[in-house]
Amino acid sequence: MRARRVMTGAAVAAALVTMATLAAAQTGLPPLSSGGGADATAAPRQLPPILSAAPVPGPVKTGPDAPSPEAARGVLEPAAEAVISAEIAGRIVDLPVTEGADFAKGALLVRFDCTLYEAQLAQARAQAAGAKAALDNARSLAKLQSIGVLDVQLAEAKLAEASAAIRLSSATVERCRIEAPYAGRVVRRLAQPAEGVAAGDDLLAIVSDGLPRIRLIVPSTWLAWLVPGQPFDFAVDETGGTVKAQVTAIGARVDQVSQTVPVLAAIEGKPTDLLPGMSGTARFDPAARPADPAEGEPVPQAKPQGAKLQGTPK
Repeated sequence: MRARRVMTGAAVAAALVTMATLAAAQTGLPPLSSGGGADATAAPRQLPPILSAAPVPGPVKTGPDAPSPEAARGVLEPAAEAVISAEIAGRIVDLPVTEGADFAKGALLVRFDCTLYEAQLAQARAQAAGAKAALDNARSLAKLQSIGVLDVQLAEAKLAEASAAIRLSSATVERCRIEAPYAGRVVRRLAQPAEGVAAGDDLLAIVSDGLPRIRLIVPSTWLAWLVPGQPFDFAVDETGGTVKAQVTAIGARVDQVSQTVPVLAAIEGKPTDLLPGMSGTARFDPAARPADPAEGEPVPQAKPQGAKLQGTPK
């Protein structure tokens, strides 16, 4: 029978120490002591980091390129805009304006074929003339006591009905022409000559030719210092220029979700290179106060209610 080699306890311990030493060399840990136990007075070993530390945030950006808390984005919008629609059904016989064209207040924008409506107006006028003649005759007969009061009243009602038909037909004929409500420009033509349209169909989109205004959406916290008349600079993205503006109105309600409020502003001067739809950045100085139009000086703070002016009799 082959003799078996039996490992003593000391040999097993030596093998374990050798394996631990090799493992420590691979992980960077100091090797285990070959003594009978760990030294209670030895300093604790530092374990290698498994996860990298969280990145340290960089310095906060400052300087002229840093975002300003007093800056807000805005868009230019026309002082007035409208989509002209047909008030009657009919065929377009004249549409003299084209996209981008200027027009004056009262200028013809659209004209419909009004033959049918003019005939209805003539018919209403003829019926009114007959009703008036019938009323005159009824009144003459009533003086002779040939008819009663009821007959006269019925004749008066017929004349009133015919007069109302005249007004109705006249209003319809007036709608055969659409004139410009103000001076402006055509944004888009939504119909063409010779087309038949129904009442309510869109025909033209127009804007006024006045200086556009600025619409901003600002944080509601600005209400602590923002007032009507507040001056600011507005840098236009499309032109690269900057214009002066003043706040004209502040929204009546704060959006509770975004905590913002709309603001309208008027542009100073008469720049000619601005169009509705352009956008830009408004930059405010909270310390700036509205100027007095008469003297060009800041407007003084309003007196509290109940204060008496000097020289006012008690």
